[in-house]
Amino acid sequence: MKNILVVALASALLLASATWMMGQVYWHAAAVPPVATTPPTESGTAQKNTPVGVPQDSAFSSHLPLILIDTARQTIDRNVPVWATVTIIDNASRINRVLDQPTMVVASTIRYRGSSSYLTFDKAQFRLEFFRRAHRNARRDVPLLGMQADSDWVLHGPFLDRTLIRNRLIYQVARRIMAWAPDTRFSEVFVDGEYLGVYLLTESVKVSPARISLARFGLLSGETAYLVKREAPGVNSNPIATFGAITGRTSNELSISFPPASRLSDAQRAWISHDISRFERTLYADHFADPSIGYAAFIDVDSFVDYYIINEFALIKDAGEFSTVVYKDLHGRLKMAVWDFNNAFENYPASLLADRGFVVAGNNWFNRLLQDRNFARRVIDRYRELRQGVLSDEALLGDIDGLVTELGAAVKRNFSVWGYTFYENLLSRDADGLPRDPRSHADALTQLRDSIVARGAFLDAHIEDLYKLAIN
Repeated sequence: MKNILVVALASALLLASATWMMGQVYWHAAAVPPVATTPPTESGTAQKNTPVGVPQDSAFSSHLPLILIDTARQTIDRNVPVWATVTIIDNASRINRVLDQPTMVVASTIRYRGSSSYLTFDKAQFRLEFFRRAHRNARRDVPLLGMQADSDWVLHGPFLDRTLIRNRLIYQVARRIMAWAPDTRFSEVFVDGEYLGVYLLTESVKVSPARISLARFGLLSGETAYLVKREAPGVNSNPIATFGAITGRTSNELSISFPPASRLSDAQRAWISHDISRFERTLYADHFADPSIGYAAFIDVDSFVDYYIINEFALIKDAGEFSTVVYKDLHGRLKMAVWDFNNAFENYPASLLADRGFVVAGNNWFNRLLQDRNFARRVIDRYRELRQGVLSDEALLGDIDGLVTELGAAVKRNFSVWGYTFYENLLSRDADGLPRDPRSHADALTQLRDSIVARGAFLDAHIEDLYKLAIN
């Protein structure tokens, strides 16, 4: 009898243990990616074993920071991240060799990112997310290359932009004048020992204390801080239907990025949709320009003005249509954040703009905002102010020179891999049907400088034409 009881008790314990383990396995599988290899220790120190990702050229040296990513030759995917070990080498001497003692080693997931860039660019774009240990859910905030600590990072690989600097240049300008814009650092990247060239390590658009800082908790009514993104339908998860889309006044699709889907309640989702709809109903109402009860009661007008100017100046014809970020703090007003300047200053892979006039003025929300004479006046006044400072020819051309100097010899190394793009026609053709692609890095820089000067001259002469769009 005693033996039977012992066996029964052991069986019960085994069943309970198995049930608990199944629950744990299920929970981990739902929360973190599969398969990790040679992860670093929690302290971030390097493993003794030489990882797969050590570059074949052990003599490689750069003045730029090095980012070595070791996936143990797993297949990187766009939708399912895989585990990797990320090694950062960033010496104070600015002499960085692949076999130097690492500045940092961290467990990470990696996946491909991007929409059109994923489908059309040979140079991969990556998303990294850092963890305390591989196979664990505890994310790790890391202060990379002098930027504020966070767990979520983008590696942007310039491909279409053969100057290598467009995103860095305009984010740099935006950080000087807007509440938030991504911080960035140049680096050179290896994945599983293969040199991939110059990358721009970029802060992702994210609600966090180090980036867009919003209230983390909402009210019982569903009122909450939020961040939404506008993209083509189906690009992002968690889409919402607002007044503008339902009535055909806006295009593409708004999706909720914050609060994250795992924490978003039905009440919050309904409140966000209602809140944006209230703004849009007012924006397209007869009293839209009323300074007290019109659109100005819902948006941070200065934020919208600066967003418009940066994108209009840079000839981003999709601003407000795609890669568009809008956020709002609890009890605050809507603000905008900039993102994606691959196509800035006529770097178009699609059709060349026949009309280089106002390319953003007809886009979502701005087509109505600019019908208010007061909004047009604020854009014009702010543009004149910025042209005396960060948007002057002198400042922008000086920024370009500084970024070229910062890249230095890394340009030649990058184009040792990607130099074939100088012999391909990736951009749209000019008005005479001739290719516009640069045939060297110097040629690409000349095109960028010429486009900036020409754009500034056009807007200097025509910015007050925005008053013609006003209906009041």
